[in-house]
Amino acid sequence: MNVELAQSHLAAAAQIRGQRRQIEIEGKSVTFWFYPASKPTKDSIVLIHGYRGNHHGLEAIAGALVEFDLYIPDLPGFGESQAFQGNHGIEEYANWLNFFISQLGLRSKPHLVGHSFGSIVVSAYASRFDGIGSLILENPVASPALGGPRALVSVATNAFFALAKFVPDSFGTWLLKSWPMVRGMSVVMTKSRERYLRKWIHAQHDANFSDFANRRVALEGYAASVSNCVSDFSAKFSVPVLMLIGERDDITSPKQQRELFDSLEVSICQLVEFSSVGHLTHYEIPELIAEAISQW
Repeated sequence: MNVELAQSHLAAAAQIRGQRRQIEIEGKSVTFWFYPASKPTKDSIVLIHGYRGNHHGLEAIAGALVEFDLYIPDLPGFGESQAFQGNHGIEEYANWLNFFISQLGLRSKPHLVGHSFGSIVVSAYASRFDGIGSLILENPVASPALGGPRALVSVATNAFFALAKFVPDSFGTWLLKSWPMVRGMSVVMTKSRERYLRKWIHAQHDANFSDFANRRVALEGYAASVSNCVSDFSAKFSVPVLMLIGERDDITSPKQQRELFDSLEVSICQLVEFSSVGHLTHYEIPELIAEAISQW
């Protein structure tokens, strides 16, 4: 079986297993997917996707985590979940996540996973609320995103979003969803040289990376992603922490992520670093991410 099929089969298995559900939080509809464990269990995991994504981005991981009950929501303003009435900032998402976990009515505290932008959201939550058993940060944004290892790319990205904000709404929305923008991001961030895997990752981004409610949601989410980071909240962590990083991450360098790990004051913490992969561990090595989570 080639690499592309291995990843897509995991995602397809999760989609077969997944159950679409809806709840209401503060008057807004939230859509999430429940992936029941293969055998009855008390252990559950809540997974939070990254900026501009939706639950599909984490389904390859879900396909490999069959021993747990999994819950993956579309963040408000993305996928099928309704946007907030107000700002789409980290504080708003952290408060929303507290309501979401509470409404699940779980028998025991879940483990909480956040990828990329989701790592900031779950970190803000963990710094304020006591509703989880442990915190798992996948490709954590350890320092402000514009301070990552690709400075020129960061400057260009910032200029692009400034332009999308300045122009008329319809044109700004088109820019944000344009194929060159989506494919350019995908090409830069995909590290695998496997042709089939790269093709599958690009198809995933084409299908899901523009699944946001409107320009306001995209721009507010971007502003939140570049003005906040995990380090803003890590001093207040009180639960065990697992960090999963890629040695070629372009958003936050592994050096910055290791420094974040070294600064943690929790009694139980672990860092797992994967070689030859960058920020897209959820697409490139979902089975290894799932294995690390299972062992944790």
